[in-house]
Parts: sequence; structure tokens; C-alpha cells
Amino acid sequence: MKNNLLITISRQFGSSGHQIAEQLSRSLDIPLFDKDAIAQAAKDYGMYARIMTGDHPTPTNSLLYSIAANMYSLNQSGLSFEQQVSMAEEETMRNLAKEGSCIFIGRAADAVFIDHPNRVSFFIHAPMEWRTKRIEQLYGLSTSKAQSMIKQMDRKRAAYYAERSDTSWGFAPGYHFTIDSSVLGVSGTAELMLAFLRTRKS
Repeated sequence: MKNNLLITISRQFGSSGHQIAEQLSRSLDIPLFDKDAIAQAAKDYGMYARIMTGDHPTPTNSLLYSIAANMYSLNQSGLSFEQQVSMAEEETMRNLAKEGSCIFIGRAADAVFIDHPNRVSFFIHAPMEWRTKRIEQLYGLSTSKAQSMIKQMDRKRAAYYAERSDTSWGFAPGYHFTIDSSVLGVSGTAELMLAFLRTRKS
């Protein structure tokens, strides 16, 4: 883990952050882990075996985690179901990081790996107007519905981050590099991030 490059990417909804992360992953030839990949890895590692019983549903996504957290009370360890899932997720992320260089997108990864010696954290943002047009086209929504969706998702990401870090989500000094993806687009933004990584390494 000590010598592995660990990249964390946080992003505003609609800023093309996932596509940028995918391009960066291909350019560096290292794996990208988003919430679905982390959840699958947690199952592969057997993490959920510690917290699941025959009466509990198998968590497959964040929505199910939320539903399960509302359904089940504190267990004997004093932790809620949601807290247990969160701990399993973080342990899974740490195990993945030990396997080699990688990229984590979302999941408050920069907070999880705050002490990692080779962590490089990015925050990708873009103007509301630019993001609105992108979400309108992507989901076939009206301008008002696209903006509502963006605000809802950004609030959700900020709240998730607040539960796991003392630093505010999107607060520039909390990241090594922040960038407006509307200026250079997906490819240009990924290339600039790649240049930053190479310059930093040298």
C-alpha cells in the first residue's frame, strides 16, 4: 500500500466526473472503483457475512442500504445496520488499495484515505448551466427538472461526505486539485489531471 498511487475523485452531479475517471483509469491502466464495484468487492471479500443474517436483505446499492437502515434497529454491537455496511465498505476500500494503484470515485474516499502517503485527491465541478444542459440531454428532462435533480444529488453527496469527514464537500483546500470540467471537456480534463499526476510524481 505504501508505494501504490491512490487517486480519489469527488465530483458535482452532471460534471462528467465518472467519464473523466474512466478515461483516467484507461490512461493509467489502473482499476476504477465506484460504489457498485466497491459493493461487489465487499461481497467477494465476504464482508457482509459479518453483518447479514437470514432475515436481512442482501445490500446491492445505496438505496437498499438506506431502506435496510430504516428497517433494522441497533444490534448487539451498538451499531445500526447502515453503520455496519459503511464500515464494511471502508474496510473493502482499504483492502482494494492494498492490492495496487487504483482510483476511487465518490464514497468520501479522500476522507477514508486521508493518511495515505500517495493519495492524490481531485474535485471536479462545472457551472450549473453547463451541467443542466448535460442532464437535460442525458435523461430527457426539462430545465427545471434537470436543475432539481442536480441540486438533490449534490445535497445527497454533500451529506454523505459530511458524515465521514470534518471537511466540507467541494471545499477547495481539502483537495490537491480542483477543476472546472466545462472548460476542457471530458478528454481535456482527464489529460490535465494526468499531467498533474505526472508532474507531481516527477
